[in-house]
Order: sequence, then structure tokens, then C-alpha cells
Amino acid sequence: MFSKKESYKLDKLNLGFTFKLKNTIWTILEVGEYDWSGDGRSIEYKIESKNGTIAYLEVEFIKNDYEVYFSEAVFIENPLLQDAVISKSILYLDEEFYLEEHYTGNYKNTTTQSSWERLDSFMFYNDNETLLTIEKWADGSYETFIGEEVSAKKIKNITPN
Repeated sequence: MFSKKESYKLDKLNLGFTFKLKNTIWTILEVGEYDWSGDGRSIEYKIESKNGTIAYLEVEFIKNDYEVYFSEAVFIENPLLQDAVISKSILYLDEEFYLEEHYTGNYKNTTTQSSWERLDSFMFYNDNETLLTIEKWADGSYETFIGEEVSAKKIKNITPN
């Protein structure tokens, strides 16, 4: 007898859910939401592997398909980030990244019930399609992430807490 396999929508996962990606089991620690001011909405999961690695999975449902980005936070000095936004390119770990997309929107951490915060998101790509994202927040602070787009099919074994 076969058991029915539960199916979960990637943009509707909750705190504590686990899933497999990149041969690693990840647990959702926090859930956040982006409103891209007319360019749609996306959900961001702060995730942790069993070995303590923290990463982020951003999911947007567009035209009946998922666009999914996996990334990890990296530190780059603010003057370099400010210059990158103006010059539309940045050198990181001896690789040149070029600005391809820019979005303005708002972010809210739905786990902590934070207030909406304004931000600009700048998406830079290199020749290998690696993504370097610079987020500039309304208070003037920056966050930077390095990652890649992943196929939704690579996210497996989704399990609630």
C-alpha cells in the first residue's frame, strides 16, 4: 500500500519546517516577507543546517512557477557597496559582478512581527550566474549576500515541525 505524500507550497512554509537542499537538511528559523512595490511579493526564510550554517531562501511565485534564491550573508565594507551601487559593478573575491536588477520595496519579519522597513535591493551577477545581492536599508545600513538561483525541484522532503 502506498502512503499519500504531502505537498507543500514553497511560499507557504512555516517556522520549524525542514527540507533538503544541496545534500543538507535545513530548518526554518524565521520567516520574512518582501513587498516589491508593484513588482510582486516574495517570502524569505532564514534557515540553519545541522552544522550551524545560516543561510537564506527567498521564494517568489511568478506566473505559476517558483523563482528561488539560496544565499549566505557576506561582509563587504560599506564604501565598496556604496561605490558598487553607483558604478553598477563590484569586485568580490577576484570576480567581477555587474548590476542586472534593482528593486525598491519593504520588508517585514513575520516571525518577530517587526514593522515594515524600506529597502533597495541591487542584484549583481558574474559570468557564472552567481548572485551578489546588496540591500540598502532606509536607515543607511547595508547587508550583502552571495548565492544562486536554484530550481524549486531541488527542494525535497519538506516536513512540518
